[in-house]
Amino acid sequence: MSFEDAFKTVSDLVKDFRDNEKFYLKQDYSEADVRNDFINKFFTALGWDVRHDVQKNPYEQEVRVEKPLQIAKAQKRADYSFSLAPDFRTVKFFVEAKKPAHDLLNKDYYFQTARYGWNASTPIAVLTDFEEFHIVDCRFRPNIDDALNYELKQFHYSDYADKEKFAEIYWLFSREAVADGSIEKYAEDLPKPRGKKAKGLKAAVITIDESFLGELDEIRNELAKSFKKNNEHLSSEELTEATQRTIDRLVFIKFLEDKLIEPDHYVSEFGGRRSAWEDFLLDSRKLDAKYNGVVFKKSLIDSRNVIEPDDKTFTAICDELSHENTPYNFDAIPIHILGSIYERFLGKVVHATDKRATIEEKPEVRKAGGVYYTPQYIVNYIVENTVGKLIEGKTPRQIAKMRFADIACGSGSFLITVFETLLDYHKQYYQQNPEQAKKDGCILYEGAYRLSLKQKQQILTNNIYGVDIDQQAVEVTQLSLYLKLLEDETTATANDTWVLFKEQLLPDLNKNIVCGNSLIGTDILDTSLLPFAKGEDEGGVRIDELKIKPMDFENVFPEVMRPSTGSGGGFDAIVGNPPYGFRQIHSRASKEYFKKRFSTVSGSFDNYFLFYECSLRLLKQNGLHGFIVPVTWLTIPSAKELRKFVLENFSLIEINWLPERVFKEAQVNTAISIIKNSNEENVLVKIYQEHDEFGKPSQVYNLNKKTFIVNDYFIGIFSNPIDETLLSKVKQRAIELGTITKPCSGYNPYEVGKGIAPNGKPHTKETVLTKPYHSNNKINSEWKEEIIGRNLSRYAISNIGDRWIHYGSWLAAARDHTNFLGKRILIQEITGGNDKRIVGAYYDGELYHSRDVIPIKILSEKPHPYYLLGIINSKLISWYHQKKNPKSKKSLFPKILVSDISKLPIKEIDFKNETETKLHDEVVRLVDQMLEAKKQLQQAKTEGDKNYLQRKCETLDKEIDQLVYELYGLTEEEIKIVEGETK
Repeated sequence: MSFEDAFKTVSDLVKDFRDNEKFYLKQDYSEADVRNDFINKFFTALGWDVRHDVQKNPYEQEVRVEKPLQIAKAQKRADYSFSLAPDFRTVKFFVEAKKPAHDLLNKDYYFQTARYGWNASTPIAVLTDFEEFHIVDCRFRPNIDDALNYELKQFHYSDYADKEKFAEIYWLFSREAVADGSIEKYAEDLPKPRGKKAKGLKAAVITIDESFLGELDEIRNELAKSFKKNNEHLSSEELTEATQRTIDRLVFIKFLEDKLIEPDHYVSEFGGRRSAWEDFLLDSRKLDAKYNGVVFKKSLIDSRNVIEPDDKTFTAICDELSHENTPYNFDAIPIHILGSIYERFLGKVVHATDKRATIEEKPEVRKAGGVYYTPQYIVNYIVENTVGKLIEGKTPRQIAKMRFADIACGSGSFLITVFETLLDYHKQYYQQNPEQAKKDGCILYEGAYRLSLKQKQQILTNNIYGVDIDQQAVEVTQLSLYLKLLEDETTATANDTWVLFKEQLLPDLNKNIVCGNSLIGTDILDTSLLPFAKGEDEGGVRIDELKIKPMDFENVFPEVMRPSTGSGGGFDAIVGNPPYGFRQIHSRASKEYFKKRFSTVSGSFDNYFLFYECSLRLLKQNGLHGFIVPVTWLTIPSAKELRKFVLENFSLIEINWLPERVFKEAQVNTAISIIKNSNEENVLVKIYQEHDEFGKPSQVYNLNKKTFIVNDYFIGIFSNPIDETLLSKVKQRAIELGTITKPCSGYNPYEVGKGIAPNGKPHTKETVLTKPYHSNNKINSEWKEEIIGRNLSRYAISNIGDRWIHYGSWLAAARDHTNFLGKRILIQEITGGNDKRIVGAYYDGELYHSRDVIPIKILSEKPHPYYLLGIINSKLISWYHQKKNPKSKKSLFPKILVSDISKLPIKEIDFKNETETKLHDEVVRLVDQMLEAKKQLQQAKTEGDKNYLQRKCETLDKEIDQLVYELYGLTEEEIKIVEGETK
């Protein structure tokens, strides 16, 4: 409806309510009545298909309407949830309905309504009985004592007949408005609470994942201490397992309660019969019989060798999680959000000493700087473009033979999405093929076929596979998949499976999701491969088989790896976000093993190199592979063997350069690669700028993988075919800078034990840190002038003499002091300005610098150093660098490396050629003028002088650029490409 039509319809409802108000305000006028007579019609007028007159497919309905149920106040589902096609899972807002006889200003009602929104990460919700319409703030962790503070705005039904007031509602909650982002815009404009309201809201604005992660951390801490107090013999590993299994069961039970799969309240009743812990274990046995799976399987906590945590501690935990007190509603929390919570939760373990238990980050997590959970939109993209592509157009019978994996699955975020994709596809298929749905065992419910629990079990066990070296991660992945399996079940459907068919609700996933080392096979224990394998390595550390957990895919997944009729064995798709880093993860024995077993290992290599090679070797013919990894693999020298392996043996289907800071906690640029086990040459490149939404690339073009192979396996993605032609032209007319100069690295006085000390003596960390190394003044002859990166600008160096360094024999990680002497071009490692230009300056003499300055030693007077400086600082060379190197595109700390500088294309001058010699000399002359003008600009006192000299520098800069274009033979059209005047 248009606004005018909606206003007319709602005005008629207002008249009806006003004319019969006494009747509608009676106690016996029920919630069901007001929903049917008024609320349904109200939101229909706002453009929503509330009665499903159009959207008849139960899996594809924007408005989910719950039947009125009399259930405990904090567990009941929201009466209405509103979403937008095609994303029917993401709720835009909830509506909670009450009968008009009730006063809506009730803290229970507000708590209930806010709870729905907060758990689903929707910023606002509606509480209404039609007589009144309350907008409720859902940004805060719900607290029943503060619930009435969540009121944002109230409307009386008489306001609906006021066009201006009704417009506020319409342009916020109508389908048209919501599709235009009205909810998000409204939330952005909400002021932070102040004064009394702020004081009343005890919890700050906090997301559901951050809050629940904090809650789980607190529960783990309390449980670990209590277990340790009563069981001093428990090791760190045993304590970790005991606390993890207890938490997993509590989460799963709360899920069953909130989803209404179990009609009873368990957690709030623990302690009503015996102690809370005894009741917990008794109910675990009861639920294990019904559900099976890893969650309730007997484990350490069920053993008589483990004394229960003290009753006060466990009872307090259960009270906090009970349906009467908890702000969490697992019916509203998306499963992938639970996955993100668990991913970070798994980054810590319980550490036990003789008397105490503490929670600590895993060593590999601490060294890697934390756990970085893959954003859901990235997971969706990878799964859609691998699994989604492969199942397209296939029947359920064909899909049943396909196998999809994540071989470093963590908490299971990728596998949850794979499972979700498969479920959605099957649902849609059976809606379109009702006869087949009936044959395959779908359930007819409210006029539409739905997947039975047994069908979903078969999809899960047939199609989903995962590996992780962490047993806790494996169990959490299984738990997450179980939650997804049961997501749409009810008490009735669960009981049908359990009572009528005598079948447990959860399948055994131990053959699908396994604990093992994806990178290391059992051959590591072969003494012929590693002579020290059965004994000790050279460091004196015995190989710990239980820690390494070697695994052979052929033995663990024999049906997957065994060749099928007409095709080889392997997985149809492998997806994931493999671990990055290296030193913090693997032992020396592992490193030696990798050198013998992996072709991508060469010199310094990253962990994700290994996962690429391993997973691609496990890929079936025509299978698809999707990873998100650092962009560095495209260009860095150490990844050359990986690029060669991919380009020579597989089809690089897509490369997606992602916006900056995909991982909010990590300063790492990432890219998605889609690879196919086939022989195709076309590569689709998508570039996403940081201001773009993912899904709307700023640049899209096709490249041929042969281009990368010819270019020494260098995968340059920032150049389209037109750019490539120009890049090739520039390169052909030049030689690499490294052939005529010597780019060197700087030094870092903080890096103990690296580099060389001038007198050859070893230095300890304590020596370095206790010696003074920086000063604002020269103290004696051993102190040298020093600059840092930010002292450099194009053609100038500032503040020489403001910083001094003691470059004595104590300095660890010092570089050859000749790097800091003589004629040099100094390059700032961080490329500068909004245009990320290369920043170069000239210096002749002794000057020391930090490692963010790269010196280029001048080895010859031909060509002149000023000529080289002009070329390096030119717009053309910055353009070339940006097109070639991923690190140059970062918005945070875009870099140029020593290896990049060495490869910069410098036009070689034939000094026997008069024309070239004149161009060379003219560049030298202009650079000389630029250096002098920059020096005068630094010394200028008046604004007039500064403005004049600034204009002079800008003019000289343009003149140098034009000479460089001429040197490289660029046409007018090619110059426009470099200048950014063409698209």
